[in-house]
Amino acid sequence: MTKNWWDYKLNVKQIDRLIIVMMVVSSIIFVGYTIKYSEYNILLKEENILENNFYFYSQEKANLEDTIKVTENSIKSEDMKLSEIQNVIVQREQKLKDLENQLIGYEKLRKNDMTYFITPDNEKVLSLAENMNNNDPVEIYEFVRDKIKYVEDYTTHDFRFEYWQLPEETINLGTGDCEDQAILLCTLFRSKGYSSDDVKVAFGLTSETNGHAWVELFYNGDWVVFDPTSNSNSYVEKTRYYSLVNINYKGSFNDITYEVIE
Repeated sequence: MTKNWWDYKLNVKQIDRLIIVMMVVSSIIFVGYTIKYSEYNILLKEENILENNFYFYSQEKANLEDTIKVTENSIKSEDMKLSEIQNVIVQREQKLKDLENQLIGYEKLRKNDMTYFITPDNEKVLSLAENMNNNDPVEIYEFVRDKIKYVEDYTTHDFRFEYWQLPEETINLGTGDCEDQAILLCTLFRSKGYSSDDVKVAFGLTSETNGHAWVELFYNGDWVVFDPTSNSNSYVEKTRYYSLVNINYKGSFNDITYEVIE
């Protein structure tokens, strides 16, 4: 015969023990839950702190990046200003140098010092000389003869009947009369390495009122003449040139020395 649960009778001690066990178990469960809940809250708080710190540091990072960009832009701007200032300084120094050279030139002209016109170190002249294949004087002469067109001073320089161009002016214009072409040719010879003892511009009179200029070069053991305004294909021996042209020599010059015969 089967018994029901109510058929079992528990004495008082057993009931007390059961109650105590249940209370202990309940307490353990409660304490465990309380600890877990406390740990969960602590974790939540730490997570919030981390999120707040992350947001704060993200903002700081963004602010620092903005500051870096502003600083970099400021540096670039300052660099540009510094570069502009340096360019201005370079330009001012170049202008000062040009003015000093002009003063030297004016002083030379005041003393009739014609060395002013031979400028072998001029950038334009150096560039032209470097583009020439070799130092053959005939080829250099042919360049001036063929590339520089003969034009009188009065048609180029406001009706001034006598104006001596600097080599750079003659190169830029592509024109010049006898002394302009002779000055350029002598300058190119000097720029190509010919000694100041071996080359010079000479000038003189072909009549009482007409003057002329040419280049004299000590070449192959003798003095020869290059006259870029002539149709000659090469040089002419100096003595022969003087007899052909019937020239009255009045002086000569290069970038180092000059002489004028009154």
